[in-house]
Amino acid sequence: SRGLGYVYKRQEIVSQETEISVERILSSDKDTETVDARYLLVHILSEMGFYPVQTSIHLHKTKRTINYIISNFQERLDSGKMMRIYLENIKKQLGNN
Repeated sequence: SRGLGYVYKRQEIVSQETEISVERILSSDKDTETVDARYLLVHILSEMGFYPVQTSIHLHKTKRTINYIISNFQERLDSGKMMRIYLENIKKQLGNN
């Protein structure tokens, strides 16, 4: 099922890979590393079929914030080499290759 456990698992994987705690990912911290991790988590949930409204509830963000992250993900991915490496590793862990 796509419940909370499903989300927690992905939060943990992103946290392990980026070395940013889940608490920080879910915070409103604006430092680059935290924002990168937040973008990765939103992207993964979006790819798994979560609607922005569902993601916003799980991550305690506004739907507008989630939509912003989704629409700007590719640009952020293109500008950060580590983001691409993190994404590849996260996908490997999730078995989504």
